[in-house]
Amino acid sequence: MSQKVKQKKNNNKSRKTNSSVVRKSNLSTSAMVVLSGLAAYQAMHAIAATATLPIIARLVRAIEMTVDTTLDFGTLAMTADRAGQAVIDPEINQLFIDDGSSLSLAGGKPQAGRLFIKGAEFPVAISLDDTIVKLTNGTNTVEIGDFNLVTAKGGTKMTFTPTQGTYSFSVPIGATIKTRTGQISGTYVGASRIFASYQ
Repeated sequence: MSQKVKQKKNNNKSRKTNSSVVRKSNLSTSAMVVLSGLAAYQAMHAIAATATLPIIARLVRAIEMTVDTTLDFGTLAMTADRAGQAVIDPEINQLFIDDGSSLSLAGGKPQAGRLFIKGAEFPVAISLDDTIVKLTNGTNTVEIGDFNLVTAKGGTKMTFTPTQGTYSFSVPIGATIKTRTGQISGTYVGASRIFASYQ
């Protein structure tokens, strides 16, 4: 056998051996990768934690607000050539007329408005939507302003704590009527929204 033929056979053998080594090496590497991934997966699950989240919901009675009495200035006689004012004090439920003698009580029963509120044991904030309300009589108007809750200086916002047990209370509301010179006679009506919310 010639030297060249022998050398060629040896080279073929060497290639086969190298190929087998490469395949074995690749298999070993793949196995190591799979094992490493499995170990990482198991480690991740080994350090995972769980917790139970408590959930709570407390339900309370919604606020109920009703009008107990209307804010009523009674019947006032006007002096047409002068403006005038009359005030209802909510604390003592009484009408006071200005010193200018442009208005006088001619009848009716003036009284503070009064709200009755019922809810839960939480404090309740009361507020008036308007600081000035215009009562109407056809196209004519008269102004009501200076609203006050509970007292003559109470203002238009206040927080109340309900009575234990019944969780209810009443809120008197006073205001001032302001007539102008040449005010037209008639019955004037209007309203103001009032809000109540838990605090």
